[in-house]
Amino acid sequence: MKKIKLILLLAALPAFCGCASFNSGDIRVERGVARAMLEDKGIVPFSEIEVSWQNFPYRAPTDSIGEGSTRPKKIKPLPVGQEDSYAFSRRAREIFSQAGLYDKARGQGTLRLELTSFGRWTYSDLFRSFLVDTGFIFIIPASLRVNYYLTADFSVSAGAVRVETEARHKTTFHLLMAPLYPFFSPGARENGLLRQMLWRSATDVYARLKAAGTAPRQLPPKVKLPENETPSIS
Repeated sequence: MKKIKLILLLAALPAFCGCASFNSGDIRVERGVARAMLEDKGIVPFSEIEVSWQNFPYRAPTDSIGEGSTRPKKIKPLPVGQEDSYAFSRRAREIFSQAGLYDKARGQGTLRLELTSFGRWTYSDLFRSFLVDTGFIFIIPASLRVNYYLTADFSVSAGAVRVETEARHKTTFHLLMAPLYPFFSPGARENGLLRQMLWRSATDVYARLKAAGTAPRQLPPKVKLPENETPSIS
């Protein structure tokens, strides 16, 4: 039995390079708005940015076998790894600082950025399920999609404001994709997607601040939901 598993794993190994990722979504940055944002010296930036990232983990189709259809299992969001969370927080502060929307010294008010990903996977996840169970990916292409939802919350004199940005990250597995891997690897494409989402969010936040015509204000503390009320998906 161990030999069979080893053979399957070795057979799936080429898929690590036989894949390519592609991004999509409403993340295009309007050049006119971006130019105005970068040249605007009168906008009052935020003094604090709160950043969080939670993920509804990847779930292989075989995980649901035997659970029954009347009461499907609920999937709870989990915080991403510390390294990924730190990198995203650092990138968010850098981008909003470059956009002129974050300055700890002269800014005021708080911006709360919350990223939620759905189905984000690791190669370890795929090794235990997808790459082994889906052996035909060497003949017929197979794809995995990860959805990202970024919200930016802040407050002005008129009340609370929320800006939303959505995007998708699709990875296709097939041996013929191997030549594209150096240019469209999943990790690099995800980093590029998150960077683009943050720039799009920054321009949208800027537009809402200009429309409000007032400086940002302090956000009320976020209310933490009890464990039994934590949002989940089936």
